[in-house]
Amino acid sequence: MTFAERLERHARDRADVPALVSARATLTFGALVHEVDRLARTLRASGIDGSRIVGVTVRGEIDHLLATLALLALGCPMVALASREPAATRARLALRVGVALVLGERPDDAIDGVPFADFHAIRANAGAGSAVPRHDPSRPLLYLTGSGTTGEPKIIAFSERDLSMQSDAHIDYSRERVLRPAHVEYNNSKRMRLYTLWQGGTCILADGATDAPTLLCARHAVTWLELSPMHGASLLEATRVHGPLPAYTRVRIGGARAPIALRRAILAEVTPRLYVSYGTTETSFVSVADPTMHDEREPVGRPTPDTEVLRADRTRAAPGESGTIRLRAPGMATAYVGDDVATVRHFRDGWFEPGDLATLDVDGQLIIHGRADDMMIMNGINIYPVEIERILERHPAVETAAAFPLPSGVHGQIPVAAVELRAGMRCAGGELVAFARDALGVRAPRRVEVVAALPRNAQGKVLKRELAAGFARPDA
Repeated sequence: MTFAERLERHARDRADVPALVSARATLTFGALVHEVDRLARTLRASGIDGSRIVGVTVRGEIDHLLATLALLALGCPMVALASREPAATRARLALRVGVALVLGERPDDAIDGVPFADFHAIRANAGAGSAVPRHDPSRPLLYLTGSGTTGEPKIIAFSERDLSMQSDAHIDYSRERVLRPAHVEYNNSKRMRLYTLWQGGTCILADGATDAPTLLCARHAVTWLELSPMHGASLLEATRVHGPLPAYTRVRIGGARAPIALRRAILAEVTPRLYVSYGTTETSFVSVADPTMHDEREPVGRPTPDTEVLRADRTRAAPGESGTIRLRAPGMATAYVGDDVATVRHFRDGWFEPGDLATLDVDGQLIIHGRADDMMIMNGINIYPVEIERILERHPAVETAAAFPLPSGVHGQIPVAAVELRAGMRCAGGELVAFARDALGVRAPRRVEVVAALPRNAQGKVLKRELAAGFARPDA
């Protein structure tokens, strides 16, 4: 079943149920199907079809979703050229994907040498054109990018069949009211909207509104609030000002490590209905920790059956033994676009290997230890950044920590860290080094620097490369 067919079924069964809700507009499933069909016809009449890849720079969340669904209906491959990214970043991504047309809103959305189409002019004439023919759902249609925390982001292409299989697995969105404050231009946010619509749920869209998530949840009766850890910290602050979430709202945090201090604060001050997920762009969700599973180990729940932890010799690790993860999932990616080296490294024999270190405990819960590439080796000792971060975040002054290695001519690598402090707290780096040394011994960071804010990407992941570049190189 294509997305167009799935939405048509919802329009028959639930025509008056809201599909998209923002402060600017509400579209029921009946109206959504009508608008998508009209826009798809007009795009096709304008020469936009499945013959070339379209880069989409559309800022309004409802407009962006209408463009996405119309292009899916046409079988037209697309990539979001996020308006929040610099022009040079959008141009590089367009070149890597092979964008042959930009569908944008403003002259500065255009990319040199690439034809431009005005989205609002096309939408103003929506309805012109002939019916949209059925397309091959196995063709690559949606190009997404990874987080890019280690350089240029990897590019993953999904077909409509892939997306439908991923969406089928998200029954937790069935007929729910789902809010994710992060903009739909970004990878996980876009897929979450698609999963919600597939399951007949309602997408609640912040759409540029600056209202606190607690207020949005109460105003729109949100049943699932989806956040990054960065937004989780913002939720805490909003709760202290505006009060707790409605009792029916569940919170799920994913996309990066959710520290135990953040989990406990949300459980105590915001809601007892806290879930923490682990997943990858290539496979979607892998596991979810429910409210009974939060402890010092920071588990992320029991994973899907096709999740394994491997030793260095590629045999299965025993319960409690650390190793690297490999995964299989319906609709998962099978390659990276234009990167054969990374494809060979991460996709093997029908499995995806993200490069994450983990343990499966005796109860089947998954505990993530960070990325294998991030492991430091100092004088032959393996040191994982996450073990340093967890210790530093136990200090009462520390909000968030990020540990990483610096090269050393004597030791090979030495561990260092940068921290954000809690509001109103003061603490010197030397005190934090001593605090960590008491718990970690030789694995403790040699230096800790206090920064006003850790650099993050749009998804809230800390950019450790930028931190490392700002640290002076050690003499030993």
